[in-house]
Amino acid sequence: MTPDGLRLVIQCKQYREANRVGSQDLQRFGGTCFTVHDADIAAVITTSTFTEPAVAYAEQSGIRCLDHDMLFAWEAGIGPAPWQADG
Repeated sequence: MTPDGLRLVIQCKQYREANRVGSQDLQRFGGTCFTVHDADIAAVITTSTFTEPAVAYAEQSGIRCLDHDMLFAWEAGIGPAPWQADG
């Protein structure tokens, strides 16, 4: 749950820099995060980056994507948390 009581569902992908999160990864997550897990906010966080088709799918589906830069900024306290990010 987020601080304001929303159900947050996160999927984490620990990938190397050269292995980007693709649209198939997002589609699998998107198929369950809202309908099965009843997410108010859904996010995929990776130590890598996302392909352009993955970002496009996420935008259409309302899934937030946090890449390695955003993950490390969140951890350092200088970036937004997944429930605060705009995607």
